[in-house]
Amino acid sequence: MTRAFAKPVRTAAAAALIAFITLAGPAGAAQTGAGAGAARIAVNRDFLIGSWSDAGDCSATVAFVADGTFATADGDQGVWSLTGDSLTLTGAAGTRIVTIIPIDRDTMEVVGENGAHDRTMRCAGDLFDARRIA
Repeated sequence: MTRAFAKPVRTAAAAALIAFITLAGPAGAAQTGAGAGAARIAVNRDFLIGSWSDAGDCSATVAFVADGTFATADGDQGVWSLTGDSLTLTGAAGTRIVTIIPIDRDTMEVVGENGAHDRTMRCAGDLFDARRIA
């Protein structure tokens, strides 16, 4: 898997983990540290659309565009689809499916196919022109 494709996969995995919390209820929230009284965030297209980054590094983002495409700051691109909490990413490196679990409106856990968890944060603004995707 290329480095560029790995970032969206990690981002998608975070989103998948967030969806799990939403579906699992208080038990799922307790496992991830989310407050039991926290409002549940829906995993849907509106939640996912925007720029996301691992480890708070908003210079290395993946942007999910409303037209179903994604692009990374370092040039990888492809298409995405969301079914429940499962995010499918297809790009030059192949297809990956991750599970999104929302923590709050701007934070998600992404669970990869191998079970690895990554926390991903929303970045403010359009950090690169995702509309350039051909």
